[in-house]
Amino acid sequence: MRTVYLSGGKNVESLVLYDQPVPVPSRGEVRVRMLAHTLNHIDLWVLSGSPAYSVSLPHVMGSEGVGVVDALGEGIAPEFSLEVGASVALSPGQGCLVCELCRSGLESLCPSYRVLGGHIQGVFSEYVCLPASRLLPVPPSIDPLQASAVTLAGATAHQGLVVRGGARPGERWLVVGASGGVGHLACLLASVLRLEVYGTYGPEKKKEILARFMNIPLVSHDAAEWPEQLLKLSGKPFDGVLDTVGGATIPKILPLLRKGGRAVIIGETTGAPTQFLTRELFGRQLSLHGVYLAHRSDILAMLGWVAGGNIRPIVDDVGPLTSIAPLQRAYKRMLERDFVGKLGFTWQ
Repeated sequence: MRTVYLSGGKNVESLVLYDQPVPVPSRGEVRVRMLAHTLNHIDLWVLSGSPAYSVSLPHVMGSEGVGVVDALGEGIAPEFSLEVGASVALSPGQGCLVCELCRSGLESLCPSYRVLGGHIQGVFSEYVCLPASRLLPVPPSIDPLQASAVTLAGATAHQGLVVRGGARPGERWLVVGASGGVGHLACLLASVLRLEVYGTYGPEKKKEILARFMNIPLVSHDAAEWPEQLLKLSGKPFDGVLDTVGGATIPKILPLLRKGGRAVIIGETTGAPTQFLTRELFGRQLSLHGVYLAHRSDILAMLGWVAGGNIRPIVDDVGPLTSIAPLQRAYKRMLERDFVGKLGFTWQ
């Protein structure tokens, strides 16, 4: 079977496609024949050697994927209801599953929370063996690439907008970074939830692509006066802002909120340092939430929206992965911000 390894260095050029034997599931594990994968910004942090994901080499890349159950190890608990041939999505993050945080649905706060491809070996392989608890059912009607797109990016959008942000129908929300993986799915979800949604994007060429998939007001956050442009478009401050860019954008989004508004920070793709006036928080009684990935309930919710035809993720298929070159080109596109939505590949 083929596996994507990071070997010899932490850069795109060090990625290799390696042939190795098909793994045998241990007790409590399930072997999944992978069909499709999508890329995530976590991959770029691993490739850059970020201390947040300090992996040892060689390292199997990848956090997101969908496949079918190929074999069951011994001791699979009946409550998982897994059988050979069933479509499953991989849960990218998982805690210990036994502490109070995990049992109450706050899994990403667990001290043992680990992310596939980031903290531990990833899943960019034709076959993977994982604990049964890492697998979630996928309605067979969903395209594998579409399903993979919501396992991390889509679930994070749901956690940020619905769970932490508490978005309610009729509210006015801004999504900063609407052209990215989390951002575009947050915009699509916001429309389904009947929010009045606005979005920002980076390079001007992304606007045309975004406009094909969503009918919302859009402003480039590369423009000098983009906050003023948004207020002019909306006519009123926002109830909430979901920021997937972070860093330099945070001081600019807080003044856009109404009194008592909520800001949800999901990423820091710019890598820029952040400074803002604390009086923005206490003076206007704003709420500032940080979101790191999501929980299995968020994945299931997003899979339900996709299965019902309410949300259709934007996924550019760069595969099939018959050599490492398509994946290397895809990561270079991510580094150059030359994409909209998600990038993904298949094995067939």
